[in-house]
Amino acid sequence: MELSNAVKLIRVASGKKQKEVAEDAGVSSNYLSLVENGKREPSVGFLRKLAKVLGVPVGLFFAWEDRPQHGRVTGIEEMLKLVTRAQATILEEKDAKGRVRGRR
Repeated sequence: MELSNAVKLIRVASGKKQKEVAEDAGVSSNYLSLVENGKREPSVGFLRKLAKVLGVPVGLFFAWEDRPQHGRVTGIEEMLKLVTRAQATILEEKDAKGRVRGRR
Protein backbone atom coordinates (compact mmCIF):
# COMPACT_ATOMS: atom_id res chain seq x y z
CA MET A 1 0.00 0.00 0.00
CA GLU A 2 1.26 3.44 -0.81
CA LEU A 3 1.84 6.10 1.83
CA SER A 4 -0.96 8.21 0.35
CA ASN A 5 -3.49 5.42 0.85
CA ALA A 6 -2.32 4.84 4.41
CA VAL A 7 -2.73 8.56 5.22
CA LYS A 8 -6.28 8.53 3.91
CA LEU A 9 -7.24 5.24 5.61
CA ILE A 10 -5.96 6.41 8.97
CA ARG A 11 -7.77 9.75 8.66
CA VAL A 12 -11.04 8.10 7.63
CA ALA A 13 -10.76 5.53 10.43
CA SER A 14 -10.24 8.36 12.91
CA GLY A 15 -13.66 9.71 11.93
CA LYS A 16 -12.28 13.14 11.07
CA LYS A 17 -13.03 15.19 7.99
CA GLN A 18 -10.24 16.20 5.66
CA LYS A 19 -10.81 19.91 6.34
CA GLU A 20 -10.66 19.43 10.13
CA VAL A 21 -7.45 17.40 9.99
CA ALA A 22 -5.81 19.84 7.57
CA GLU A 23 -6.61 22.82 9.81
CA ASP A 24 -5.31 21.04 12.91
CA ALA A 25 -2.12 20.07 11.04
CA GLY A 26 -1.60 23.63 9.77
CA VAL A 27 -2.05 22.93 6.06
CA SER A 28 -4.79 23.55 3.52
CA SER A 29 -7.36 20.87 2.83
CA ASN A 30 -6.19 21.04 -0.80
CA TYR A 31 -2.67 20.04 0.26
CA LEU A 32 -3.97 17.14 2.36
CA SER A 33 -6.09 16.03 -0.59
CA LEU A 34 -3.02 16.07 -2.84
CA VAL A 35 -1.11 13.95 -0.29
CA GLU A 36 -3.99 11.47 0.03
CA ASN A 37 -4.21 11.15 -3.74
CA GLY A 38 -0.48 10.55 -4.18
CA LYS A 39 0.16 13.83 -5.98
CA ARG A 40 2.39 15.28 -3.25
CA GLU A 41 5.03 13.52 -1.16
CA PRO A 42 4.62 14.63 2.46
CA SER A 43 7.61 15.63 4.55
CA VAL A 44 8.49 13.79 7.74
CA GLY A 45 7.61 16.96 9.66
CA PHE A 46 4.14 16.99 8.14
CA LEU A 47 3.66 13.29 8.91
CA ARG A 48 4.62 13.97 12.53
CA LYS A 49 2.00 16.74 12.76
CA LEU A 50 -0.55 14.52 11.08
CA ALA A 51 0.17 11.63 13.45
CA LYS A 52 -0.28 13.94 16.43
CA VAL A 53 -3.58 15.28 15.07
CA LEU A 54 -4.85 11.75 14.43
CA GLY A 55 -3.49 10.35 17.69
CA VAL A 56 -1.39 7.60 16.13
CA PRO A 57 2.33 6.82 16.02
CA VAL A 58 3.99 8.26 12.92
CA GLY A 59 5.29 4.81 11.99
CA LEU A 60 1.73 3.65 11.37
CA PHE A 61 1.79 5.47 8.03
CA PHE A 62 4.55 3.07 6.91
CA ALA A 63 3.18 -0.12 8.46
CA TRP A 64 2.12 -1.62 5.12
CA GLU A 65 5.27 -1.07 3.07
CA ASP A 66 7.09 -4.31 3.89
CA ARG A 67 4.07 -6.60 4.09
CA PRO A 68 3.24 -9.15 1.39
CA GLN A 69 0.18 -8.34 -0.68
CA HIS A 70 -1.32 -11.83 -0.96
CA GLY A 71 -3.51 -13.48 1.66
CA ARG A 72 -4.08 -10.49 3.89
CA VAL A 73 -6.97 -8.38 5.08
CA THR A 74 -6.99 -5.03 3.31
CA GLY A 75 -8.21 -1.50 3.76
CA ILE A 76 -10.00 -0.19 6.79
CA GLU A 77 -10.09 -3.56 8.59
CA GLU A 78 -6.31 -3.92 8.54
CA MET A 79 -5.76 -0.32 9.53
CA LEU A 80 -8.15 -0.61 12.47
CA LYS A 81 -6.29 -3.67 13.73
CA LEU A 82 -2.97 -1.83 13.46
CA VAL A 83 -4.33 1.26 15.20
CA THR A 84 -5.79 -0.86 18.00
CA ARG A 85 -2.45 -2.61 18.53
CA ALA A 86 -0.60 0.70 18.44
CA GLN A 87 -2.94 2.27 20.98
CA ALA A 88 -2.63 -0.75 23.28
CA THR A 89 1.15 -0.52 23.12
CA ILE A 90 1.11 3.18 23.96
CA LEU A 91 -1.30 2.67 26.85
CA GLU A 92 0.85 -0.12 28.27
CA GLU A 93 3.83 2.23 28.31
CA LYS A 94 2.05 4.94 30.26
CA ASP A 95 1.80 5.04 34.00
CA ALA A 96 -1.18 6.31 35.99
CA LYS A 97 -0.02 9.91 35.59
CA GLY A 98 -0.01 9.68 31.80
CA ARG A 99 3.77 9.74 31.46
CA VAL A 100 5.59 7.23 29.32
CA ARG A 101 7.55 4.82 31.48
CA GLY A 102 11.31 4.90 31.26
CA ARG A 103 11.44 8.36 29.70
CA ARG A 104 12.16 11.53 31.60
